[in-house]
Formats: sequence, C-alpha cells, structure tokens
Amino acid sequence: MMYRVAEIFHSIQGEGSFLGCPATFIRLSGCNLNCPWCDTDHSEKEFLTAKEIADRVEYEKVIITGGEPTIYDLEPLLFELKKRGRVTMLETNGTNPTDNIRHLLDWIVCSPKPETNWTMNERCLFDELKYVVDGSFNPKIHIPREIKEKYKDRIWLQPESSLLLIRSKEAFSFAMEDPSLRVGLQLHKIIDVR
Repeated sequence: MMYRVAEIFHSIQGEGSFLGCPATFIRLSGCNLNCPWCDTDHSEKEFLTAKEIADRVEYEKVIITGGEPTIYDLEPLLFELKKRGRVTMLETNGTNPTDNIRHLLDWIVCSPKPETNWTMNERCLFDELKYVVDGSFNPKIHIPREIKEKYKDRIWLQPESSLLLIRSKEAFSFAMEDPSLRVGLQLHKIIDVR
C-alpha cells in the first residue's frame, strides 16, 4: 500500500485535548471536501509505503491528518505505527467511517464541515469534536443536543483564522451560552511554529 504524502513534520499539537504535546504529524494529500477557508496545503509531495512513513516518526504521539486521511486504507499504516509502540491519533472531517480502524487508534478528532451541514457519517467514531467558527456555524443549530451531552467538555470551537478576532468573539459568546463547549485557539499559529 502506497500513500500520497503532503508532508511529515515534528511540532506540538496546537489544538484540542493534547494541546502543547510534541508529536510527529503525517499529512496525507487529498480531500473529499473543498472548504472555502481551508488553510492547509495538502498537495502530494511524495509517494511512500507505511514502513517508509513510520521510519520518519520521531515522537511517541503520531497525528495523521490531511486533507482527509480516511480517503485512504489506513490499516497498513496504523499497524506499522502500533507495531513500533506509537500513540496513534487521527484528524478527520467525519464524512467516512472510522469504526473499522478504531481499534488501531488511541484518539480521533472529528471536525465536521459546512459542506456537509456539520453532520457526520454514522460509523465515524471519535473522541472529541472541533467545529470551525466561520460566521455561518451556530452550535444551537448545528450540534445536536445528544452530541453535546455525550461529548461535554470535548467539543472545541475554533475561530476561523482569516478573521480571528471577530470569530474568537463569536466562539467566546457561544461557549458562554453553553458550558458544554470550549474555545480553542491554534497554539502553533500563536507561537509561530509549524
């Protein structure tokens, strides 16, 4: 199995529950959505096997991201990482199932997008949620009550970065109205690291 890889790099996790933890990031290229505010270059730079990817991992925590990584068969890559004792994490937009690889993942972040009206595939299993506050997102409308109850304190509102101050105030207001929500800024951007 070969993977189209945009980049492999080492940094801190800038978002969510593992904020500030050093990790190796594996960014796979390609996505099944086209979000207008996407700030990620996930174009293909290399074509690598699972072993070649795993050989470049330096940190215990490994974050597989994209683009959208679930457009790939991730099993071979996850098996290789687990064989080497890595803590495996996945960032997904929630459009595809993760139940078939859940046993190989230690943590899954699901970030539903406006293109799917912030809905998720019913077989997408995850540990925390991240919603981009972009001016059209409203948690009263777009996050079902049962999701808020089940994932209380693990639902992050991330301000869209092109209008950071305005979107941060919106996220703040949403969180102050609903204590199941948390505001999350992108730490890696604030301290200007990758």
